[in-house]
Amino acid sequence: MTELNVPRFYKRLEKVYNAFIKQKAGAWNKANCLSLNRGELNEDDLYMKSGVLHQYLFGYELPDTVLLLTEAGNCFVLSTKKKRDFLSAAVGKAPPGSKIVDLTLLVRNKKDNDEANHARLIEEVEKCNKEDGQKVKIGVYRKEWDKNTVSKNPLVAAWQKVIDETESLENVDITVGMGLAMSLKDEFEQDLIKKSSVLSNKVLKHGFIPKLEDIIDKEQKVTHNNISSEIDDILESPSLINLKVPKEHVTSAYFPIVQSGGEYDLRVSARSSDKDLSYDIIRFPSVPGINFTAATYHEHSWWTHQELYQTPMN
Repeated sequence: MTELNVPRFYKRLEKVYNAFIKQKAGAWNKANCLSLNRGELNEDDLYMKSGVLHQYLFGYELPDTVLLLTEAGNCFVLSTKKKRDFLSAAVGKAPPGSKIVDLTLLVRNKKDNDEANHARLIEEVEKCNKEDGQKVKIGVYRKEWDKNTVSKNPLVAAWQKVIDETESLENVDITVGMGLAMSLKDEFEQDLIKKSSVLSNKVLKHGFIPKLEDIIDKEQKVTHNNISSEIDDILESPSLINLKVPKEHVTSAYFPIVQSGGEYDLRVSARSSDKDLSYDIIRFPSVPGINFTAATYHEHSWWTHQELYQTPMN
């Protein structure tokens, strides 16, 4: 792993915290604390909210990791030792005046099945203010909750089981609140969006449209998948359309989607089919779905500073 960008981590975690505290009665479903669990890496589900959050906070995904954020501004992370070492640079480094008052890293303990770690987390959860006669509400990504199985996510699944079995606790969905909090972009993020948009336009103008015109003019039979693959090659190597962008700084957010012939799937998880292109209404929503890396050009690997931005365009 490369180094954590500590100032950015605290800045963004505090941004999430402030939104949570200010709007907890609304989009955050009156949550008293947040348990932002990240399960396994899944290439078939690249848009999991927990994965996006990890990229946002850490610039990297830490699978099978628990992040607990309390209303008092205390942050706890339960993970393996390797991930603890990655995050250790941030311990005690909160900037002056930060609403994040403490970062505590807990390491997975297989000997006691994390009983001591769970007890520590439960202790913090039960300190949260709650309405009289009500259970403590833990904010979670509810849609991902059931996907975190013991076989694939032993650490996260064990923690979720503790929550489920503790009568004084209940979980509530905070997906909407988290989405609103992350929708406001800072200057750094805005700059990356602009770069992604410019590159998207170039790929569309100099890659997809000329290819499409040539297919139609010559009345060629080409499948949607074949066109998608050719556009993906351009995204992987921008020099194919004379763009002087280091290819290691650009990847597609998702495999290009080409649709025609009256069969249109509007989801970003849609796939191009093996059917031939039809010369009617051709939908191509995904060329601008580009991941553009921060142009820091450090000695570190490019993905250290990776930011994900998708600028859909039909």
